[in-house]
Amino acid sequence: MTSSLFYIDNTDEQLYQGNLLVSEHEMVEPLNLEFIERLVFDSEALKCLITRRHSSRRIQLEEQPLDQLQKMWEKTFKHHLTFDHAFTLDDFPNEYCWTTRVWQGDDC
Repeated sequence: MTSSLFYIDNTDEQLYQGNLLVSEHEMVEPLNLEFIERLVFDSEALKCLITRRHSSRRIQLEEQPLDQLQKMWEKTFKHHLTFDHAFTLDDFPNEYCWTTRVWQGDDC
């Protein structure tokens, strides 16, 4: 876990690390499973952040090490990802899912 927590401020939809603005631009390119899988296995500069706690105003994130993410990809993430904000848990194995956002900034 990093020393300074990451979070998304839902009020302005910006990604922060502590008080530092990391990115104010959510990727506008349409996301799909193949794109995310390429990021996980082909990208050299990837930070994957997993929600650990959230409220109506903030989503607290923890960095997921890339090697751990790759090991867990098939079993934990691949079949449980959704790119749609309107979903039902009945559509996923064991009725759980992860929602996905990709952020881009000046250095990533």
